[in-house]
Amino acid sequence: MSDSLRRACLVAAVILGCAFSAFQILHDVRAPIRFLPGTAARVNGRSINADSVNRTVAGMDARDRRSESATRHDVLSRMIDEELLVQHALDSGAAETSPEVRAALVRSAITRVNAEAAAGPISGHELEEYFKAHSSQYATSSRLEVTPLYFQSQTFPDLTAAQSRAEAARAQLNAGIPINQVIDKADRLPFIPPGQLVTVRTLANYFGPVNAQLLEQMTPGQTTAPAPLGHGILIIYLNRKAPPQIPSLASVHELVLADAMRERQEQALEDLLTSLHKSARIEFADSPPPATAAR
Repeated sequence: MSDSLRRACLVAAVILGCAFSAFQILHDVRAPIRFLPGTAARVNGRSINADSVNRTVAGMDARDRRSESATRHDVLSRMIDEELLVQHALDSGAAETSPEVRAALVRSAITRVNAEAAAGPISGHELEEYFKAHSSQYATSSRLEVTPLYFQSQTFPDLTAAQSRAEAARAQLNAGIPINQVIDKADRLPFIPPGQLVTVRTLANYFGPVNAQLLEQMTPGQTTAPAPLGHGILIIYLNRKAPPQIPSLASVHELVLADAMRERQEQALEDLLTSLHKSARIEFADSPPPATAAR
């Protein structure tokens, strides 16, 4: 090999060596990263929101804080650790195999949909339309005015005589004899009954749920069948019944607003699932279930 060729090979080797060294140096040097506004850190390309860090720091007990910067550093470090663990769980297939992870992801998706649906306020017109369509749900319950007739047994626990007296009084009421002409034949109740219009729930507290349900189904002028009560027999005459009343929207505004928002969120989730079903390729080993096929 000539001297000129050896010199050329030597120069080429030096140049390649320098180039390789320069490449290694540049490869180890990390270029400054530009973050978008509001980003506190980035982990494998996933951003950690600075507002989340700030909210966490602000919500900490003052006794648990050190300096503001040190506390913020600790919080950010924990969030980075959490992001690394989340990414590791997803990369390891936990989302496909762990019921706990899958349930958490489903809850997170629903929470996100609910938050997005609740971001916009419900207009007055929208609320009025909702209330008009669901007004019966907010109606007050029926209110009843009753007259109880109690027939105490003088030979308790034998109720035969008291039963006969109660049946006779009920027959008179069914025949149209006014209640004020029959009530004098009854005995004093062991408690003071309600003397005005009350709800079925209140009547249940006085006379038991069975009698209350019977009274709710009856019309004024009717009387319940004789039933044991204490040391005697009870019949209850229904004087009058006030039907359920629908309140004004203003009086139940907050309740209706909450219900309307919940319906909006449920509809948003239903719309999302419908969209996902349309764009997904879903295959069944057997015939698809009716609910899925009808979606």
